[in-house]
Amino acid sequence: MAALAAPLVFAGCDPPAPAPGTPNSAQTTPISASDRDASLDAIERWLGAGRADNAESIARLLATRLPDDPMVAATLGQVLLMRSADIREIAGEAAASAISAEAAKMFLIADRAGRNDPATLRGLGLALERSGHLDAAIEAYQRAADQDALARLYLGLALLQAERGEESVRLLIELSTDRPDDAFVRAALAEARFRTGDSPGAFADLDEAVKLAPDELGIRLRRASLLRRTGKARMAIESLVAIPEADRTRRMIVEELAAGWIAIERPASAAEVWASRARSVPADVPAALMAATYFKEAGRPADAEAWLRIAEETSPDDESVAAARERLGF
Repeated sequence: MAALAAPLVFAGCDPPAPAPGTPNSAQTTPISASDRDASLDAIERWLGAGRADNAESIARLLATRLPDDPMVAATLGQVLLMRSADIREIAGEAAASAISAEAAKMFLIADRAGRNDPATLRGLGLALERSGHLDAAIEAYQRAADQDALARLYLGLALLQAERGEESVRLLIELSTDRPDDAFVRAALAEARFRTGDSPGAFADLDEAVKLAPDELGIRLRRASLLRRTGKARMAIESLVAIPEADRTRRMIVEELAAGWIAIERPASAAEVWASRARSVPADVPAALMAATYFKEAGRPADAEAWLRIAEETSPDDESVAAARERLGF
């Protein structure tokens, strides 16, 4: 696959102009090479400790001091991408979109400055995809795909999202031939086969993925999703309920388990799943709103009202909460 030479450009991702009174690069206080490297090391240590919030503070300051440094820009992009993953787990995809877009801007700065290694291009593609720029994400993945198997995997999944299913299947078959023991590639291929109408092939690949990584949560989740979408929602629910309790309130599990309950017309059970999530992660206001929505659908208005009040107390100025109250008629 030929790499694309031209830099990516998409609406809304040019580097932002400095705010009034903000120092430009010529006025920025100098920073020594040793201080720069020490800051980069500190960022890496915080990320390794799972504290992307602390890493973000250092990375933002470093980017202010060295706005033209492509490695610093790429590092801040990676930190913001990890922060977006944290936000997505707390409050869902929509809530993470803005920080993903900011990550894309930083990766673009690095790319335009000549830092276009596979890791930077992968990060750029992910940030673009998560902020709603799928075509630009595909272009970024394509630029790295010849050198990087992970970029090819992301490309295959992005092509699927772009409804280019046959291309996705071909690419993922090639990748699975190169990496026959990679459970994630098999699971991705299963999804691509399913979306192009090959359900038997999809489950064959998924069974192989489960054999390769029986305890991998993402693969078990994909299997449940395929079961639900082929009319076997009860089997999907059973497979998810068997997941260890500590993992059952993770957002991606809750979303799929609630979808299973809705598929068999059990909105009260879907509401309980979302309520469990909201209790375990009080900051997840959308989970409380989902609980309210399904309790109302299940004919339990008192429970719906209770979860609306919890959402209002948690986030009193959140417009989505007021909109939910109006939508539900309370």
